[in-house]
Amino acid sequence: MSEPPLVHIPKQKTVLPAAETASIRDVMGSFQVLRSSVLELFGAAGVDPTKTRELARDLGLNRGLAWKLSRVARSIDGTDVAHDVPGKQSMERFITVCEQRGAHASLISKAREATDAFERSVASCSGGRKTLAMLLANSGENVASQDRERSRRMLFDGACSVWGVQAQTRFVSVYLCPSRTAPGMLDAAHVTGYIGFRQFGSRPWPMSYEAVHDKDGKTLPINKDPLDDVGYEEGDLQLLREFCEPADPKIEVQMQGDYKVFNLAAGPVGNRGLTTCVFGSFLRSIYSTTTNEDHESAGFMVMLQTPVERVIFDYFIHDSVRHSGEVVTHMLDRLTYPHDNRVENFDAQSMAIAEQGYDLPRGIDGAATAHLPWYPRLMQFIETRTGYGINEFHGSRFEMTYPPISTTLSRRIEIQ
Repeated sequence: MSEPPLVHIPKQKTVLPAAETASIRDVMGSFQVLRSSVLELFGAAGVDPTKTRELARDLGLNRGLAWKLSRVARSIDGTDVAHDVPGKQSMERFITVCEQRGAHASLISKAREATDAFERSVASCSGGRKTLAMLLANSGENVASQDRERSRRMLFDGACSVWGVQAQTRFVSVYLCPSRTAPGMLDAAHVTGYIGFRQFGSRPWPMSYEAVHDKDGKTLPINKDPLDDVGYEEGDLQLLREFCEPADPKIEVQMQGDYKVFNLAAGPVGNRGLTTCVFGSFLRSIYSTTTNEDHESAGFMVMLQTPVERVIFDYFIHDSVRHSGEVVTHMLDRLTYPHDNRVENFDAQSMAIAEQGYDLPRGIDGAATAHLPWYPRLMQFIETRTGYGINEFHGSRFEMTYPPISTTLSRRIEIQ
């Protein structure tokens, strides 16, 4: 019996399924959630993430871990610090301490899940922290000039002494969205204020200026509703008491030229008068959704008349608002040009700045900042008031330390 002929069977190449890999964007997304969780735990533990020595002492952590956690909380876009996030065991030590200090179980669970998610994304993207550092080395935008900041710091110190007033943070948060009552028009929720404001002499001080101008600088009437309707007088209705400390600052309203000014009444000086004062209003039908001679850009401004350590200006634009290009930022010289609000003159009036605006990761977690500990809660408040979810907006942030006075910070978009 003959044997069957041999049949050559070619070797099959084994094809392994492709491993799922995370992108840099995935890593930074998980970093933003982790950073938000760290900020929430700092708040629940009652410590200031900007003061490394104090938080190390209060939480009983070594200074190295406290420094890393503080850097995570204070990071701007994460590319400068994501590779230096504390490891899982160190994060667990921090989380446990916060749990012992009474942090809610939901925050503890979120922090642990965020830590695990970040570790998985790093392992999938780069395999480890060292390689991640190489990938991120050219991803950030570190363009701030140390020399300019040093000069502004000297100006800040002198201005505090001369004017007898200072604040930790000046912030503006604008939410541009379609009007629900006037088709073809845009509304804007506008929130602004000071954190850590104090005076060294007792006198009224302007905390917020209100005016609407067209592109030629002409004053327009204001149609607004309060974001918080507690109170009877306009000064009371302008406040967001939930975010003020103390909750009932006395506000005096007066007109100065084109501007309505909301002054904090004279009160205690030094730390006895330490104040966080937050204003908000819902501006109705402030811009048209179509370009015409009267409305070709949608811009908002904040007058910097008080020496502050930091200014933060967030501009959130609803996804349905059609516009061209990025948010344009000007720091206008109001010492030399105190009364000119013509948009065509802004380029000539602008001071040279190294800082640039940058896009915020979408959602509440992406906008969290150590300098506004209640910011996520404020954004939830805005969601309720406008009826639009924060995830429906894309945001841009401009941040500067020791901004010079007297200036006006302007941010605007060109409407299509």
